Amino acid sequence: MPCNTHRLSIRGRRAILTALVAAGWSLPALAANLGIVHGTVHDESGHPIPGTEVKLLRGATQLDAHGTDVAGHFEFEQVPFGKYRVTFAAPDGRMDDREVLIASGDVLELDVTLPTLQETVTVEAPKREAPRPPTNPSSATQIQREDILALPRGDSASVNDILATQPGFVFDSLGQLYVRGNHGNLQYQLDGVPLPESVSGLFGQFLSPKLVENIEVITGGLPAEYGQRLSGLVNLNSRRPPAEGEGQAELLYGSYNTVTPSAFYGQKLGSVSYMTGASFTWTNRGIDPPNPATYVWDKSQQGRVFAKVDFDFNDRDHLTALIAYSHNQFQIPVDPTQVPGATQPDQYGNPPPPYFPPNSQQTEKENDLFGILSYRHDFDASKSLRVAAVVRYSTATFFGDPAAVLGPAQEPCTADIECRGTSNLDRKAVDVGLVADYLQRFGDQHTLKFGLTFNQLWGTSTYQSYAQLVTPPPPPPYYGSTGQGTDSPTNTLGGAYVQDRWSLGKLTLTGGLRVDFQAVSLGGTTSTEAGVSPRLGASYAFTPDVVAHAFIGLLWVPPSVLDVTAGARLSPNAVPPDQPIPYDLKAEKDTYAEVGVRARVLPPLALGLTLWGRVSKDQLDETEIGNTGITTPFNYSQGRAAGVELTLDAVITQNLTAFGNVSLGTAQGKGISSALYLFTPEEQANQNWQTLDHAQTWTANAGMAYRVGDTLVSGLLAYASGLRTGADNDSHVPGWVRVDLTLSHDFRNLPLRPTVAIDIINLFDATYAYRIYNGFNGSHWASGRSVYVRTAVYF
Repeated sequence: MPCNTHRLSIRGRRAILTALVAAGWSLPALAANLGIVHGTVHDESGHPIPGTEVKLLRGATQLDAHGTDVAGHFEFEQVPFGKYRVTFAAPDGRMDDREVLIASGDVLELDVTLPTLQETVTVEAPKREAPRPPTNPSSATQIQREDILALPRGDSASVNDILATQPGFVFDSLGQLYVRGNHGNLQYQLDGVPLPESVSGLFGQFLSPKLVENIEVITGGLPAEYGQRLSGLVNLNSRRPPAEGEGQAELLYGSYNTVTPSAFYGQKLGSVSYMTGASFTWTNRGIDPPNPATYVWDKSQQGRVFAKVDFDFNDRDHLTALIAYSHNQFQIPVDPTQVPGATQPDQYGNPPPPYFPPNSQQTEKENDLFGILSYRHDFDASKSLRVAAVVRYSTATFFGDPAAVLGPAQEPCTADIECRGTSNLDRKAVDVGLVADYLQRFGDQHTLKFGLTFNQLWGTSTYQSYAQLVTPPPPPPYYGSTGQGTDSPTNTLGGAYVQDRWSLGKLTLTGGLRVDFQAVSLGGTTSTEAGVSPRLGASYAFTPDVVAHAFIGLLWVPPSVLDVTAGARLSPNAVPPDQPIPYDLKAEKDTYAEVGVRARVLPPLALGLTLWGRVSKDQLDETEIGNTGITTPFNYSQGRAAGVELTLDAVITQNLTAFGNVSLGTAQGKGISSALYLFTPEEQANQNWQTLDHAQTWTANAGMAYRVGDTLVSGLLAYASGLRTGADNDSHVPGWVRVDLTLSHDFRNLPLRPTVAIDIINLFDATYAYRIYNGFNGSHWASGRSVYVRTAVYF
């Protein structure tokens, strides 16, 4: 008999749906990646200077221009976050020049005093300085394109590799990221449009930084407009090509026979601009293997294709269309030094990992196709509406290779030794998302936003399960089919919010309320939940160079459903084929708070300090299936986490820049309360607090870039105290230090302006593990020293 778990009454659901519909219908947002720059131009006596030409530039490219009104006021609305140059030219020849940093949702006010004409001198390009802090009450950083290019590997690295250099981020095998003690749960947005949760998990490895103008990262203090994935927000602005067009073709070759050709091209043709790109990678080391030196079966093939078109119909109407495709094929690496029948625990008390014969050839394949259509209408300088639709189709195949994994080389099972099993799995999913947001400003004090989101996922997983046959006798076949079936999960997500930004001079307040719901259907079980999330933030600018902030709020985080079926059918304690998957996951409910201060103590030096903490009910976590890239969620009944972060940005000379950050944190869970089929009875019975497997006590990064003419030298030092291991995560893998180095030179005087670069990753050949098998995760060792050569041409 199908069962229904209703956590909301019919009346309650009707009330929520009514509220969502009303919010979306009557108050459709300004894209989450936009800010406003406004101010006043006056003379030294305080008199306004009307008719001053004010230009907004990115680099040498003019983006917009306005003249000041009779009160000397100017305004640029709908400005994507990033670093800009603002120039001022009065009718009588007086001039000034400012470099500004605009954050998402920020309202930046400039007070510009032009000197008397006799004092005016020729304005030179401003010297490079450390950025001034934004006034948003959040833990936010920005990575400009120049910063991306100044990192080792430049824009040939993945987005997740770049994010791993930011405070609060912990990098794991398979390119996974953990933010402030959260497992995954990272939200990606492209040009302000939130991507479906099923896309977000892989997007950091999906999009090439070559197509990204800049990145904004918010790791705490997220206002009410952000929902669902709340460990952090990664907002990416895609590049807007110039009228003369720009393109690049690059070839990378290096260690492990890695070959990566890539290319992109874009151009602005009147009111239409387009950009398209593609990259492909072949390597003999696709997944971080279970043994640092000896492993087999680890090749991978990856491909990316991307196309984007922007239509600016006029100053008020803008349409963006994007389509992207990704293909990944991985061999699941095997440690040939494993011995069947091992029983001795390792030095951390971990049991021996499951034995895989050296001839095992398990594989994982993924294909993803998704598109975005976004329309924005600016009614006037104070009102804006954006609506967007996102569609994604994905397939994934896992080949369990029963003939080898359960064949004669596998340890035989008896009445005393549990029989091993494996499965073949095919998963398909369709995800559709809708977003509507509306912004209205009331004078210079209030900026109101209202919004509505909706997501619908339809999934299908077909599986064939196999298990060893009990011996003796052991004649072939050594295994047999235990059944097959199909799981068809559906996931409906929706949310609505209202928030206000209230500017009171040096004090800025943000307050908002968000309502979310989730309805999941799986295995004959229907589960419906809803949550209300009030959030309040405040910042105070003691000076334009010193800003303190504080935030407190309730966060409601729904579980990811897509890989629940894969985890249930592929885990060592797999749900039998003839039984439905018992779905009992719950949304995580957090009480979150943080305080911080950011200061540009000198024009070339900026420092930051943030303290944060979180208490959770039904805390979500994930466990990994063997050495694969498949993770599946479960709940702890309780959770808690806290940390401290320090940041530094320095412009040492006009040619030498540096950054650094240090993060201290912990995250714990207590009492596994859902997806019990993933765990042994002993693990289920453990009601003690235990540190989460993805928690890392200390994480630090330090980077520098030195450019002389057309030559760039960049370096990055990364330190990690080690992720958790041990039977109850009571130990950690050994800490490690890695140094990366890049040397590049631009031959600007040659045709096609070629660039040649050498990347050395793990310069000192450190040997270290990201993971050591403990039942929650497989073993994964980082690469030793690897060298890559890149050459690129531009057209």
